[in-house]
Amino acid sequence: MKILVVGSDLPATSSMPGSPRLFSLCRHLSREHRLTLAAVAQSAERQREFVADPMTAGVFDEVVVLPTPPAFGWLGAQRHRLRQAPYFITQYRTPAFYADQCRRIRDLYVGGGFDAIFVDGIWVAQYVEGARLGCPAVVDLHDSITLLTVRTRDREKTWLGRQRLSSSVRSIGKIEARLNRTFGAVIVNSSVDEAFLRRLNPAANTLTIGNGVDADFFSPGDVEPDPSKIVFTGVMTYEPNEDAAIHFADSIFPVIKARRPEMEFWIVGKDPGPRVRALAERPGVHVTGSVPDVRPYARSAGVIVSPLRFGTGVKNKLLAALSMRKPVVASSPTIEGLAVVDGRDLLVADDPADFAAKVIRLIEDPAYGRRLAESGQAFVRENYSWESSARQLERALLDVVNRNGRPVASRVGQP
Repeated sequence: MKILVVGSDLPATSSMPGSPRLFSLCRHLSREHRLTLAAVAQSAERQREFVADPMTAGVFDEVVVLPTPPAFGWLGAQRHRLRQAPYFITQYRTPAFYADQCRRIRDLYVGGGFDAIFVDGIWVAQYVEGARLGCPAVVDLHDSITLLTVRTRDREKTWLGRQRLSSSVRSIGKIEARLNRTFGAVIVNSSVDEAFLRRLNPAANTLTIGNGVDADFFSPGDVEPDPSKIVFTGVMTYEPNEDAAIHFADSIFPVIKARRPEMEFWIVGKDPGPRVRALAERPGVHVTGSVPDVRPYARSAGVIVSPLRFGTGVKNKLLAALSMRKPVVASSPTIEGLAVVDGRDLLVADDPADFAAKVIRLIEDPAYGRRLAESGQAFVRENYSWESSARQLERALLDVVNRNGRPVASRVGQP
């Protein structure tokens, strides 16, 4: 197949900040299919990293950088508000830009002789919808943004905040519910998110394609772990990550430090906001900001923690930590959608005192931690491979192509 991949940002490789999902799926697809990438470059730094990364060589025949939305004025803001559109919709704020972006997608598809479109993220799905191509297309949402907004609303303490988020739930829900009009398959990475999408629109063809892990990249290495080092990784612009870092520093780490004064908590992730940066003023707390490679921090950790209190989808950070054979304490929201077993592959805790006690146990009983880590590594490497996920994606693409009367043979995984 010849596939046009439309992305909301240039994809992250395993060595770049952010989810490696899009790149990993495309890398495996490119072994048997021809891919062209059309993606927004959210930053010049991201574009430099993508171009310079040797892993990107040969994956895409061509990379087309799409423009970012321009600033909008008062009139655009009023149109957007009156339409009660979600925050990511550009059709009313900047109608000329929206029309141009739809035209770019249409011209790329028609001029390139593609068999199908693979869209990564709801942010750019609007332009494929607006292009009105009527062609074989699938969209990968990763997570249901409606479900994430529901869970954020349910944690909101103020009446005004809950009302604002309830409005977002309705507007985003309408967008996700109508995706089946354009896309022959709507993909998410967790069965929980898929079940939610089915409630929004039982007629939609939904599919769960799980995340994987690059086991060669996220290998244990030969670094001797520091038993006094607790590490949490994640892009800090993602609200559940920011909340988790603050929650651990406020409610869990003090309990640990009271028992083990030598302990240190490292927050490793790009773009920490003021509230996270302020945590570095506390004894034993370190905030790194963006780092060229998270693996040295993870490999040197005595324990990896993931105390997320809300969120959606399968967490790549957890798969990477387990692949690196690290002992992990994680919350229930972190492991949602994964078949890991508490007490066999990792430890699960939600109550702050229980979470702290389980971290301390791993520090004070390293042999137990090693047994957990070995089991966790074996489990994710057996069950979460990007190659398997790419085969599922290929079958979904072939299915929508064949339903449009354009049969193409499957080749991924064949000699």
